[in-house]
Amino acid sequence: EACDLLLAVGSTLTVYPAAGVVPLATRVGARLIVVNGEPTAFDAAADVLLRGRIGDLLPALVQPLESRPHR
Repeated sequence: EACDLLLAVGSTLTVYPAAGVVPLATRVGARLIVVNGEPTAFDAAADVLLRGRIGDLLPALVQPLESRPHR
């Protein structure tokens, strides 16, 4: 039950178990990033909301992280 960041990608977040993960993560203080082509049940709870084609958005989101050293 320790989570700093939840990245929800390509899910409407209405079907369990995925729908139950968001409340668990946000309850322990995790930031929420939702990446999806359509609205989700947790858009209002998202710290960052990225709407569009996942094939376009996800590489752009991950690319800056690839050059960073791992912790």
